[in-house]
Amino acid sequence: MPVSTALIQPNRELSPQIPKQPFNIPTSLSEYFFREVITLYCAWDSKSNVMRNIIETSWQSSGALYHTIQSMSAACLSEDFPHLLPVARREHAQALEMLCQDSLPSHKQAMLLASQLLGHTSSWLTPQNLATDMFNTSCDILRDILLDTGRDSTISFFSDTMDYWAMLLAYLTDSHHLGSYDRNFSFGPAESTKSDEPHPYSGISRDTVKILADIGVLVFQYRKHISKVKFLTENDIDVFRTALREARKLERVLLAHRSPDLSQVKDPGDPKTPLKHLQLIDEAYRCTGLLQLYRVFPDLLNERYAPWDKEYLLRPLPLDKMPSAQERQTWLTKLAMHILGILREIPFESRTRSAQPFIMVACSSELRRNPQHLQSASVAAGDLNMLAIDPASIEVARARKFVLSRLAAYTHILPLRKSRVISELIDQIWSALDSGSTDVYWLDVAHEKNLGTMMG
Repeated sequence: MPVSTALIQPNRELSPQIPKQPFNIPTSLSEYFFREVITLYCAWDSKSNVMRNIIETSWQSSGALYHTIQSMSAACLSEDFPHLLPVARREHAQALEMLCQDSLPSHKQAMLLASQLLGHTSSWLTPQNLATDMFNTSCDILRDILLDTGRDSTISFFSDTMDYWAMLLAYLTDSHHLGSYDRNFSFGPAESTKSDEPHPYSGISRDTVKILADIGVLVFQYRKHISKVKFLTENDIDVFRTALREARKLERVLLAHRSPDLSQVKDPGDPKTPLKHLQLIDEAYRCTGLLQLYRVFPDLLNERYAPWDKEYLLRPLPLDKMPSAQERQTWLTKLAMHILGILREIPFESRTRSAQPFIMVACSSELRRNPQHLQSASVAAGDLNMLAIDPASIEVARARKFVLSRLAAYTHILPLRKSRVISELIDQIWSALDSGSTDVYWLDVAHEKNLGTMMG
C-alpha cells in the first residue's frame, strides 16, 4: 500500500499539495506509525535511525512487517479510539501468522524486525504478556541470518536489540524462558565493525544493558530460590555463596564502567535527544544496577559502607563501620534519590522517556518514608514530636511526586494499558512501604501481584 515519501519522514507535516483522500484505516495507521509511533518507541529518531530505515524499505514487501506496524499504531490510538483495539489485536495475529509463513531469504531482516517488534509490543495489547516465545523466535532468526550473511553493522542493531530486550525480561521471568539466548555469546559484529552511532533503544548503553541483564538473571533466580526456603540447608548456603560471588563480580564491573567518550560517538541529529541525555541514561542505568545489588545482597553494602556521599559512590572509601539495618536503608534511599536526580536533569521532551520507566520502578521500593509521618491527621496538635517532619522525608515525598508526574505524562503521551500497570505496581510498592512492611522489593511485588510488564 504505497504512501508518499513525505509521510514517512520523522515529524513532518503532510504536504499541502497532496489532495485529500477518503479516510482509510490502513493508510491512516501506516502514516501514524511513521509520523508518531517510531518517535515514541525509540530513545532518539532521525533519518539515520536504522529501525526506521529498515521499515521504510521493507514494510510494503513484507506482510509480517506491514501488519506489525498496523497493530502498533492501532494499539497506540485505541485509548482515544476504542474501536481500534480489536483492529490492533487482529493485525497482531495476522503478523504472527505471516511470520510463520514467510521463508524468503530476502525477507529475513524484515522478519526479524517484525518478530522483535511483535514480541516487545505484545504488552501493548495484554500488559502482562512478556512474549518470551517471540524472544526465542527472534534469537533463532538472528542466528540464521548470521549463518547466511555473516556479521555487519545491521546485525549489530539486531544483536543490541536482543540484549536490551533480555535486560527488560531478566527481572520478570525465569532465565530458562530466555531459551537459546546466551548473554555471554556475542551475536554482533567484531568491535572494528560496530556502529559508532547510538542504538535506537539502548542509546550508548550497550555494555551497561548487558551488565543489567546479568544482574536481572542473578537477582531473579536468587530471589526465586530464597522465597521457597523454609528451613536452611547446606545447599541453600551454597546457593547464597555462589550468588554473592557473582554479585561481587558484577559490582566490580559496574564500578569500573566508563560511559563512551561522547566525542567518539556519532550524533544522530535528534534535537530532542542530544548525546548528553543518552550519557545521563547510561549513568542512571549503572547506578540502578548497583542499587539492585546492594538491596538484594546487603553484604556488598556492608563491605563498603560509609555515610552517603555521592562523590564516593563509584570509588568506595575503606570500610567506615558495620552499618545497622536503618543505616543501610538510609544509604539505599539516598542512592535511589540520586538516580532520580539524574533523570530530573533530562527534560521530559527528551525521547529517552521511553527508557525511564524501568529505572523509576527499580528505584521506587527504596523511597521509604519515616513511619511516624504516616500517622492519622487526628494526632494531637500538642505532640510536636509526632508533627515534626525531617528534611529526608520531605526529599522522599518530592522524589515520589517526580516519579508520579513523569509516569503520568508518559502515560498521556503513550496511552497504553501497560503504562497503567506500571503505575499500579508503584502504588502497590508504596502501599506496602507505608503500611510498615520491611524489606519491600519491587521485583517481589511485581511477581506476587502479577504486575510484571515490559518497562521500555
